Amino acid sequence: LPGAPVAAMAYEPPSWSTVPPPGSYTLEIIRDGVVIETVDASTRAHYILGRDPAAAHVHLPHPSVSRQHAVIQHRDSGGVWLMDLGSTHGTTINKKACPSRAFVALPPGAMVRLGSGSRLVTLLGPPDE
Repeated sequence: LPGAPVAAMAYEPPSWSTVPPPGSYTLEIIRDGVVIETVDASTRAHYILGRDPAAAHVHLPHPSVSRQHAVIQHRDSGGVWLMDLGSTHGTTINKKACPSRAFVALPPGAMVRLGSGSRLVTLLGPPDE
């Protein structure tokens, strides 16, 4: 529909989606080796990463980052998963390309890059995972 909000491209969480224990996960946004932002990643079941601040929970402003580029999803059995939402320029975890529209395990300490952006997103989590 013309004039429909960008959020109309809604992400549908899977049946195994859950909110993790409070304070269990954090995202660090790193640019040029310096942490420029820290996000509590344990207040929602999922986090959309993207260029559009109106359509993403974690805003990463770069031309190669899609409006809604990727999602970080918590699982009911524990653990965190990442899915590229069909972005134009792709997503990497620890420099390895992620498949489009498929969940990939995101272990604590993993470095995520969206497109060719200069920012890295690192998941910090419980030390026992």
